[in-house]
Amino acid sequence: MSATKQSITATTIMSEFEEKKIETTMQHIEDAKDVNVVQKVHADGHVDLVDAHAIGGNVDEMPRGYFWSPQFLGTTTAVCCGSICAYLGWVLPANTLALINADIGPSTNLNWVATIWTIGSAIGFLLVGRLSDIFGRKWMVMGTSVLGLLGCIVGGTAKNIDTLIGANLMNGIAAAGQLSFGIVLGELVPNKQRGPIVTLVFASSLPFAVFGPIIARTFIEKTAAGWRWSYYLGIILSGITIILYQFFYHPPTYEQLHVGGKPKWQQFKELDFVGIFLFIAGTVLFLIGLSWGGTTYPWTSAAVLCTILIGFATLVAFGLYEQYVFKGQAIMPPRLFKKLEYVAIVMIAAVAAMVYYALTVLWPTILSTIYTTDVMLVGWSSSVVGGGILLGQIAGGFAITYLPKAKWQLIILSIMGTAFLAAQAGMRADAYATFITLGILATFVIGWIDNVVFPGVTLLWESQDIGLATGVLGSIRAIGGAVAQTVYVSILQNKLATFLPQYVGAAATSAGLPASSIPALLTTIGAAGNLTSVPGITPDVIAAAGAATQKAYLESFKVVFLATIPFGVVLIGFSVLSPNFEGVLSGNVAKRLQGMKGELQGEGREKEGDAV
Repeated sequence: MSATKQSITATTIMSEFEEKKIETTMQHIEDAKDVNVVQKVHADGHVDLVDAHAIGGNVDEMPRGYFWSPQFLGTTTAVCCGSICAYLGWVLPANTLALINADIGPSTNLNWVATIWTIGSAIGFLLVGRLSDIFGRKWMVMGTSVLGLLGCIVGGTAKNIDTLIGANLMNGIAAAGQLSFGIVLGELVPNKQRGPIVTLVFASSLPFAVFGPIIARTFIEKTAAGWRWSYYLGIILSGITIILYQFFYHPPTYEQLHVGGKPKWQQFKELDFVGIFLFIAGTVLFLIGLSWGGTTYPWTSAAVLCTILIGFATLVAFGLYEQYVFKGQAIMPPRLFKKLEYVAIVMIAAVAAMVYYALTVLWPTILSTIYTTDVMLVGWSSSVVGGGILLGQIAGGFAITYLPKAKWQLIILSIMGTAFLAAQAGMRADAYATFITLGILATFVIGWIDNVVFPGVTLLWESQDIGLATGVLGSIRAIGGAVAQTVYVSILQNKLATFLPQYVGAAATSAGLPASSIPALLTTIGAAGNLTSVPGITPDVIAAAGAATQKAYLESFKVVFLATIPFGVVLIGFSVLSPNFEGVLSGNVAKRLQGMKGELQGEGREKEGDAV
């Protein structure tokens, strides 16, 4: 006879109704005499009975050859391919926006190609993380992979910028599943190996994470399809990812995660639909308002103020609804934020993302307006952002496991990152090497920070909630990235609106351009048009205007980098509040792949149940 195993994994106060429900279900399981279960209490107080066969246990108790099995290796390969798809949908288009605009534009909505991706991922991370905890991982990652495939098809066939924006919305939502490898693989390996396994996935994306800008430009320069190959590759790899997930990835099923629980349809009907709507609506409205401010409309316009304020109010309503109204499994349980260490990790990830996402968009502009107009050289130099981040992520993934005191790592790295970025405010047109060196150093430490907190957040909560914990982090991290893009681009645009007339106007008139032609000159420069069309233009005027334009961009970007200092201070502050992880870096495996040869069954599993 199999013994029913119970393990309380979190402190909670259950209602009499909840206790009675658990007792009744446990009695039914005892009567069946063939099921082992483990009692799991979620961060929101909800209780589930989980089939003990779904639990991994200590690494020494896993089936022989488990980590070298076709299922595990196939799952790992699928995750790596999915991660590459996410980079294809973000890094390559974001680094060639001006070139894409020249082909199927021009469009005043060009910046939305990048911004909508981050909005989509902000929404997707929360949904994928939370819903995969409830319904199981497989169909969530499969669904996002299919969505990514559709997004790449739409992007690869786009005839205008608006269609490309729609494609990147789909790719942004899909990226939430494609980049959820901390959940998918994190629960399948020992706690102490979560950092290294995440690092493996990051490293697999090296060609596109690092050399994505030059690859994208090579497509444009060397192929007939041009930038569309960025999406064609996504179509191919998305297809491979879907096939691998289908045949090799078999995580615990819904029935194993909710033994004796509600049917799927009942669980679906009880989802936090109002909370989901409020979160999506608030996030979209708030970020749209930010993106409009200072660019499409003045900051004081009704369109900007109303959109930002309504979006913010909707997010406040979302928080109040989750706290005081909804009584089921909330999409973002407020109890998560009562753990200070968790809040610190989430905020560190958000500020670090502000650096990555903003630099991905701004770096090519800095290079092309200040240092070179060579398209391929801009591509190679843009690899600094992805390369520095990836090198740091590799270091951070191993550091969380093999170096002590993660808190002190984060504090030291945050101080260094803040200093390196702020130092870029001293950039000069004749100091290209210094600019690149500081960029590598800044992105390296930010990448290190990123891959300490990314696997680290999964160690702060019990295994049944790592999807929720990671999803909330990913969502807030993506919102932080979108805010950073908006803030930095807005600062740049506002400063250019001041410096371009100031420097270019004076230089052009001094070189002999009629004052009446200054508006046409500034408009042509802003649209990256052909200056020879400006009335009264001469070679001397073109040379003078070019030098003045470079100076205007240089002074504008100095202000942008100075604006990173307040965010750096916030990063340092939350690093001080972050936890160390030594006490939770155990050999415990949270979940195990199902249906594998050598899996213990029946009585043999009883020993594993004792170890849980």
